[in-house]
Amino acid sequence: MTLDPALAEAIGRYLLVVLYLGTALINSSSKVKQHQDRIVAAGIPAAGAVLWFGFALQYAGSLMLLFDWHKDIGAMLLIVFTIAATAIFHRYWEVEDPLRRHMHFSFIFSNIGLCGALVILMAG
Repeated sequence: MTLDPALAEAIGRYLLVVLYLGTALINSSSKVKQHQDRIVAAGIPAAGAVLWFGFALQYAGSLMLLFDWHKDIGAMLLIVFTIAATAIFHRYWEVEDPLRRHMHFSFIFSNIGLCGALVILMAG
């Protein structure tokens, strides 16, 4: 089965929007304190500013992809967000429980794949 390239790109773009915009909505409405506490625990200065800057990157990038407006810039914003969030929240080497450590390690690989999808969008 062959998909029309424009249709395939739009489907992939919208699926990425569901992930990034959906998590932005959930995290910025009901999980702010939890995420800010994790940023503080990671030793990142100005945790509140970092958190809201991350949300801004996530919202801006998602909306740019949603509306197919400068999608290359939107994808780059989401790549920057994904790398920063991964570095802050998925420090598997600091996790003692083997199952949780493995989960965080797996999240890193998933996020690498997401960055790959975003790079493909930038090329389209």
